[in-house]
Amino acid sequence: MKKTSLALFAALLLSTTAHAQIANDKVKIGVLSDLSGIYESGAGNGSVEAVKIAVEELGGKVAGKPVEVLAGDHQNKPDVGASLANRWYDVDKVDMITEVVNSAVAFAVLDVTKQKNKLMMLTGAGSADFTGKACAPDNSVHWVYDTYELSAAVGKTVSQLGKKWFFISADYAFGAALEGGLRPVLQRNGAEIMGGVKHPLGTSDFSSYVLQAQQSGADVIALNNGGDDTVNALKAIREFGLKAKVMGFGLDSPLAIKAMGLATAQGAYNVNPWVNAEDADTKAFIDKFIQRRKTFPGSFQVGTYSAAKQYLKAVEAANSTDPKAVLAKIRATPVKDVFTQDGVLRPDGRMVHSVALTQIKAPSESKSEWDLTKVIAKLAGDDVFRPIDADGGCPAFAKK
Repeated sequence: MKKTSLALFAALLLSTTAHAQIANDKVKIGVLSDLSGIYESGAGNGSVEAVKIAVEELGGKVAGKPVEVLAGDHQNKPDVGASLANRWYDVDKVDMITEVVNSAVAFAVLDVTKQKNKLMMLTGAGSADFTGKACAPDNSVHWVYDTYELSAAVGKTVSQLGKKWFFISADYAFGAALEGGLRPVLQRNGAEIMGGVKHPLGTSDFSSYVLQAQQSGADVIALNNGGDDTVNALKAIREFGLKAKVMGFGLDSPLAIKAMGLATAQGAYNVNPWVNAEDADTKAFIDKFIQRRKTFPGSFQVGTYSAAKQYLKAVEAANSTDPKAVLAKIRATPVKDVFTQDGVLRPDGRMVHSVALTQIKAPSESKSEWDLTKVIAKLAGDDVFRPIDADGGCPAFAKK
């Protein structure tokens, strides 16, 4: 009798625990992004739509619970992002925040996420510190790209593009991290840094910065910025007739390229974290996205779709929204989807995958409305993402 009672109690306890694993009988994803500013075209509302597509493809439910998507505009202000994250976690009971796009905002949101023991899946924010000194492997993953990977990939182009480089960098966390990572990589590959300038976020007139680049005699101008800043800088470079090649880290937004026009954008290089497999699943996603957003998706938007879908599959498999349980399921399953065919989530939170060096096509090369870029080279993820035990990596996994 006693054994029977204990067994029944244990069964009831397990049943209650399993039932309580998905809190509030709903799974909530918050897409925190720039919905109205300089990064909107490459992330923003398109990333929100991408997550909604992922949810719909899974039938709107996981583990029998409905999935809800919230959207928030952080306005590229860390305090706004942190405040919204606090409200989402405490009041709206959001389980996971994704996208974010601005590194300075993402650091603020990461602090809140750790305090609340929630999960953040970064797709747009680029600082390599998210899997470096600021890593939080139980609460955060870095899905799409980072400044270390960009620098390592660009370092492999020196022999092709030229040995004299000049930097035009955004004066905030992302621009500083990108320039800081790029300098030593370029120098190790035989490049000479001819100089550099920093500009405020949201600059519209780049003429003074471009004139300094022209006077430097550089072979290559690296635009260490993103969104509209990259677009405006490239326009100024073309207007001044500079002959230098351009490496534009923000040139992965098809809408921005189309708005500039191939006559202006042609020839510029970019490291794209999304290697389009051009298979049936990818084409189906692209068709849905274009139908809804009237534009071809950018790498951040495809990456956000991927992160959200892998998250929801992991919640289903774990029957839980607990960050550790969900991350364990994601790490146990290779990522093979619309964003990547060879992704692996490491213990430090970095999702490693192949990337592509691309170049914007000339008008004569383009065969259709969204035929804007061509792949110059495909680079293996292990060759460009920082090793898990490298100096400056995640302290929990650094070599002793």
